[in-house]
Amino acid sequence: MKVNIIKTVVLLLSLVFSWSVTAQDKTVIENMQQEINSLRSQIANMSTGETYDPLVPQTYAVDSKTQTVAVINHNENTVEILVQTKTGFEKEKVLLVDEVAGRHDKFAIFTPQSIAIYENHIVYLASSRDSSFVRVLSLQGDLLQEFRFLGAASAFSYVPAAKKLYIAGDNVTGYNIFAIDVRNGFEHIDIANSPLLNYIKPKKGDEIAKHDPYGVGLTLIAVSTVFLALIVIFIVILIFGGSIIKLQKRKAIKQVQADSSQSVKDISRVSGEEFAAIAAAIYMYNDQLHDEENAILTINKVSKTYSPWSSKLHNMNVYRR
Repeated sequence: MKVNIIKTVVLLLSLVFSWSVTAQDKTVIENMQQEINSLRSQIANMSTGETYDPLVPQTYAVDSKTQTVAVINHNENTVEILVQTKTGFEKEKVLLVDEVAGRHDKFAIFTPQSIAIYENHIVYLASSRDSSFVRVLSLQGDLLQEFRFLGAASAFSYVPAAKKLYIAGDNVTGYNIFAIDVRNGFEHIDIANSPLLNYIKPKKGDEIAKHDPYGVGLTLIAVSTVFLALIVIFIVILIFGGSIIKLQKRKAIKQVQADSSQSVKDISRVSGEEFAAIAAAIYMYNDQLHDEENAILTINKVSKTYSPWSSKLHNMNVYRR
């Protein structure tokens, strides 16, 4: 009966656990399908002839027409413009992003994050802990335009078809994406009408509350996990205890078989006279263990010498007249 009850409980708990796992798998599959659809749209844009510019930080950029190379030097906190020569490349211009030497406010120092070359213009992004700026340069390194905004950004991307410069940054709560209008060219970037898109990353608790608003599934999973653990512990202890008992019985049988040469008398057949004889023998044996003791007591009177340790006389002040 007990075995049937345990099997029924285990079956119910396994069904509940499998149901919860299936619900989580559906959510994962839906997220993967969304990612696949977004990748398909990007591939479709690339097939129509539109250049693919990933929204990731870039350390250097190259202009295919003029062979101009723009490089971020993180050690010196500078942007360097290199020009191709017969022997290789040489520095044409070095632009300091922000002064670092002798400063203690490290959080306020602007450091370059990403650089690219769009439509014969060098564009690079620099940010500190809570603010950023974008500078547009000519291929010779002349400053054409600069605009600043709040928020730490880390990368940007340009979509030629939409004439949009997307700038992205992340923080504790989520992501910030700026869509900068570049329809008038990089020399006349319009940031007044540029929208700011905020994406707040959902918390695990919010996702669980969305799929399980009343907490029934979470409660069933927690209770089933505890009961499954208890059942497993019970089965392990039951099997372990049974194996120990069987092992002890085997040892006892082997010991009896080894001592089979000795005659063992059944205790139910022992008479009262035999018990009395055994008790008398034990009493006499214990009585012989004690030696004869002398019962003479001697009391010696010890005289104590005078000890003035508690005398009040030594605690009194002596006044001489």
